[in-house]
Amino acid sequence: MRTVTALDVRRHLGELLDAASAGERILIERDHRPMAVLISVEEAEQLDELGETREERMKRVHEAMDRLQALAKQMAKNRPPGAPGAVESIRLDREERTDQVLRAARGGRDPE
Repeated sequence: MRTVTALDVRRHLGELLDAASAGERILIERDHRPMAVLISVEEAEQLDELGETREERMKRVHEAMDRLQALAKQMAKNRPPGAPGAVESIRLDREERTDQVLRAARGGRDPE
């Protein structure tokens, strides 16, 4: 599946429509997050023929969201007291990688 950005869609809509109508699936991302998939009309009709109504789809999506929220709560409960949150963990990880790069640039030596 080809991945394109929203900007690519604006710039190359005609080309992407031709590719999708020829059977190619195209994933559209915004800020590196998948947002939509462009597919042919025939594929969309086949999906609709699966028999799932919009209400059933929405119910399935809401159930998945509920499970994700329950998982997030469970993960929060299991986090050790005083442990950094997600944002702090990412910041610490970035600092550690920066230090590793700097050490490698100095030939493995720590600053004097």
